[in-house]
Amino acid sequence: MKEGFLSRLGIVVIALFGCCLLPAAAGAAQKVTLRTFFSPDRLGASTTIGFDFHIASTTGATPSPLTSVRLSLPPGIDYVTTTLGLAVCSPAKLLGKGLNGCSPNSRLGMGIALVEAPLGSESVRESADVQVLMGPSRQGKLLVLFYTKALDPIPAELVFQGELATGSEVLGGSLDIAVPLVASIPDALPVSVLSIQATIGPSHLTYYRRVHGRSVAFDPQGVSIPARCPDGGFPFSASFNFLDGSSATANSTVPCPRSRL
Repeated sequence: MKEGFLSRLGIVVIALFGCCLLPAAAGAAQKVTLRTFFSPDRLGASTTIGFDFHIASTTGATPSPLTSVRLSLPPGIDYVTTTLGLAVCSPAKLLGKGLNGCSPNSRLGMGIALVEAPLGSESVRESADVQVLMGPSRQGKLLVLFYTKALDPIPAELVFQGELATGSEVLGGSLDIAVPLVASIPDALPVSVLSIQATIGPSHLTYYRRVHGRSVAFDPQGVSIPARCPDGGFPFSASFNFLDGSSATANSTVPCPRSRL
């Protein structure tokens, strides 16, 4: 029961990306907002990408459960120079030992998620800490692991995977996730994701390397913002599909940051 309650959290997080806040397409049964930002926000700089999105029903009721998510990044993000994900984390070790089962050098980011679970005639909201880690490659594509640990009211730990496609100067990267439907308790309706707030990048991460036989801490380098900003800023988008058959798309644009000093 505890695992089912949180399983929709980790698989959604991934991921990636703020200053503009735009609603989903009008007329959908669900409405979604997305906010993204760079930290630091200097052109050409190594950065942490932050994002948060919120899902609500247009009727004011609990939103329909998610069935799939695609998060899209703007083109031109430099993935080559990043030192994030120097180590690979095994899903089995992560599930068996938690964060202690994986190297600190496999961590990519962190965040928090909120879901709502129907329990009879009432509903309960559950929050979970989210850690994002580098997983093993699969068929030439990068796997991202999401480790979720419930904070309140039901303690639980879960591990999920997402598939990341890195971008180029022309095409943006993306993260595609199929979201399973899981009930909070047997025979209950699936839980609904209400919000995700997360960062992907070196902010608040510490890596370690061996220097003359000693473990020395260092700050990893994140992906780099392009040296030139496109007209209108850096566009991000997220598309969502829901169990009731509706879909929604939220867009956010990070304004052109200051030039690198």
